[in-house]
Amino acid sequence: MHTVQPSIMIGSYTWDQDRLPRDEFEIRVAELHRAMDKHGWRAIFIHGDAREHSALAYYTNFVPRLRWALALIPREGEPRLLLSMSSRDMPAMKLATWIGDVVCGWQWEKAFDEWLAGLKGADPIGVGTIGFDLIQPRLLRSIEGSIGERIRLNAADGFASADRALRPRELTLLREACSVAKEAARAMVKSWRGGEGAETAVMAGERKARAMAALDVRTLVSLDGGRTLVPFRGEFKAKNGSLVAYIAVNVKGYWAELFVTVEEGAGGLLPGVLSGLDALKVSMRPGVTGVRLHAQVRNALGSRPLHPVLSESLGRRIGLSLNEGVDLRRDSGRPVVVGDVYALHIGVREPAGGGALASAMVAVTANGPEILCGSQDALAP
Repeated sequence: MHTVQPSIMIGSYTWDQDRLPRDEFEIRVAELHRAMDKHGWRAIFIHGDAREHSALAYYTNFVPRLRWALALIPREGEPRLLLSMSSRDMPAMKLATWIGDVVCGWQWEKAFDEWLAGLKGADPIGVGTIGFDLIQPRLLRSIEGSIGERIRLNAADGFASADRALRPRELTLLREACSVAKEAARAMVKSWRGGEGAETAVMAGERKARAMAALDVRTLVSLDGGRTLVPFRGEFKAKNGSLVAYIAVNVKGYWAELFVTVEEGAGGLLPGVLSGLDALKVSMRPGVTGVRLHAQVRNALGSRPLHPVLSESLGRRIGLSLNEGVDLRRDSGRPVVVGDVYALHIGVREPAGGGALASAMVAVTANGPEILCGSQDALAP
C-alpha cells in the first residue's frame, strides 16, 4: 500500500539530544565499523531521500526534506553529510544531525571528490553501500564518475530495516508519534461527525498533525463508502455514507499510522472488523507468525475476505520507515520478536456494498502486546 508523499517536508525536525544523545549514535556507528573491519572497507556510504530514508536516519538522525542526502562514514577520520540543498540551508540542516561536517552536495568537486581523496588504502579501495538500491541514476553516475578505478562499491548486507532491531530509545519516540496519530485521527472523526465530507475530515486530521509539529503527513480516503481508498483529490463532496480513511504521521523521524472507519447507524461492517482487530492485538506475542495470525483472524471475520487494500497482509513492522520489511502474510513463517513494533491492519469489503478498516500500533514485549494506539481511540467520544 502506497500513499503520495509531499514534495517538500515542512514540519519541525531537529536532533533531540535529550531523547537521542551522542552515545546512541556511537553505538549505532560501531555496527558500521564492525562491518568495515570484517570486509576490509575504508568507508560506508549511506543514501536516503525524502521518500525513503530509514537507514540514513538511523545512523545520522538526518531526514532529507527534499531530494537526496548521502552520508560518508569512514573507518578513520570525520564523517561528512552531503545534501541536495543550497548552501544557505546548511546552518539549519546541521541542527538535525550529530555529524558536524554538513555540506551542499551540489558543489560536487569540493563536497565529494575532496573527501574521497582522503581515504587511504591499496587500490581499489573497498567501500560499502547502504540504500543504493533507491539512488537516483544521476547521482549514481556522479559517484561512479568520481571514484573511477580507485574505489570498489560493495552492497553492505545485513543493514536493511528488517534486519535492524528496535533500540529502547526508539520506542519512546514511537510512542510520541502514536500520540500525534491518535489526535489527528480524532480530528478527522470530529470533523466527520460535525457534518463535513470525507476529504474535509481528512484535511482536519492533517492540520492537527501539522499543528503538533509532524514532519510528514500522508493520507488516503474513500470516496465510495470504503470500497477503495485514494489520495486527496480536492473534490470535497458532501458527507455521504461512512468515513473510511488512513493517516500516517512522521514525528522526529518515526512513523505511526491508523485506519479509521465511522459508520452511521447499527448493523454495519465495523463491529466485526473491530472484533477481529481485538483478536489480532491479543495474539501479538513473541514467536507468533503470520500463518497463525491469519488463522485466528479468520475465525473472527467468518467467510469475508480481507479488504483488497491490505494486499493480504495483517500488518508490518514500522519505525523509521512505514514498512520495515516484515509483513504478516498468510505464508509468513518468520516469528514476531520482543522489541518490534507493528502496525496491525484488518478490514473487509462487501462485493456490492462498502468496506470498513481498522488498525492499531503494537509493541511486542516479553509480557505480551503493548497497545500504543488504535482505531478505537479515535472513535471514543
